[in-house]
Amino acid sequence: MRNSIPSARNENTPQSKNNAQERQATTLNSTDAMSMIEHGSEVTMHVTTPVGTKCITTSTFVGCHSNKTALVEVPNISDEDLKFYFQEGFWINVKAFSHRGEGAVIPFRAQLKYRLSEPYPLLVLSLPNTMQVYQLRKEVRYDVNLRSRVQMNDYRTQCEIRDLSRSGCRFVTSPMSRPLQVGDQITLDLLLPGHGQILAPLKGRICNLQKSIHYARYGVEFDDVGKANAKNLLSQLKFDGVKLKLKH
Repeated sequence: MRNSIPSARNENTPQSKNNAQERQATTLNSTDAMSMIEHGSEVTMHVTTPVGTKCITTSTFVGCHSNKTALVEVPNISDEDLKFYFQEGFWINVKAFSHRGEGAVIPFRAQLKYRLSEPYPLLVLSLPNTMQVYQLRKEVRYDVNLRSRVQMNDYRTQCEIRDLSRSGCRFVTSPMSRPLQVGDQITLDLLLPGHGQILAPLKGRICNLQKSIHYARYGVEFDDVGKANAKNLLSQLKFDGVKLKLKH
């Protein structure tokens, strides 16, 4: 199934410009900026051919090489589109996301240096010397590993909260679990270790999702109840040298 979208639309709408202006931008060298992107995370690629035909598709970030190049999996599109849009020498507008800390969008322009087919299909992209990093959140999200249970209506499944702030969190579930959708209203119940006590629930809505063969990852924006309970939860966490954990 093709996931490329030949398009002539203009994304520089007044709303998108305003959203960009509201975000706090920081200029970083490409090494520091790329280190913010998790291996295996999704990237969006916009390609415009010399004749003006456009393609928008997504793929998976693999990693960086010391020679200032990034490795990205070949997108899941038809061979015809791949040969037409992803020719060596073409320029690609890439948008990557960092879920760490405050969260960030990292857009950059890269040239396709090589399209490899063996031993694995990969795109080798050049990296600019510097990149603009746009902060997404107003609050820092803290790295945690909190065992929890997500509930939506009558559905429940085990999950793990991976980061937390006063206004939202990120949690992961098994890839075999029933998928949740953006906009779903959910509740996260945490069990206090050694006490069997369930802490006040974190309530909110799914605002983004990302799937891989290992897990499904969801971003949550808390409602007023969730924000109040998250503030209380953060006061019960302590730093163990690596991450915040619940106090026993």
